[in-house]
Amino acid sequence: MHGIVHKTLKEYVVERTDDGTWDTIVEQSGFEPKLYLPVSRYDDGEIDAILETLSTMATQDRRAIERDFGTTLAPELLSTFSAHIKRDWDLPDLLAGLEDVYDDIEAATEDTSLPELSCTSEADHAIVSYDTHRDQQYCALAHGILEGVVAAFDADATVTKTDCVDEGADACRFRVDLE
Repeated sequence: MHGIVHKTLKEYVVERTDDGTWDTIVEQSGFEPKLYLPVSRYDDGEIDAILETLSTMATQDRRAIERDFGTTLAPELLSTFSAHIKRDWDLPDLLAGLEDVYDDIEAATEDTSLPELSCTSEADHAIVSYDTHRDQQYCALAHGILEGVVAAFDADATVTKTDCVDEGADACRFRVDLE
């Protein structure tokens, strides 16, 4: 997984707790502490183990943590990959061009294996479809990222999950209602 995810997860945990709690989570997850570089790749297993340990320690549902983390991750992703997004775009423009942006990012990050993503845009809404080859689907994370993108664009929009692989669908789908 792209290092920006690992780096931002550490910042997310430290911001809500402290460095000592992060160290405890890493230790209980069975990994050595390390400096996460945003442009490097790291094992998905680290994210899974850290999220699982965090949800156990926080006695909070992992999906709720993933979704909340996704809202924090979105601005970091937008910043990291800003070269692929036109400066004058608003949220509807980004959603309409999402597949092209995604294809550009995938081509530029050849060592990273990105999930499948597609988007169909209408005048008042967009449907974003997300599916991954990973063991964990990260649907809640994708939901949070979309909510974080809406917030980053200061848009008047609502994100609703309509389908989920965890519930038997072939992909997770989210409806973004543009108000």
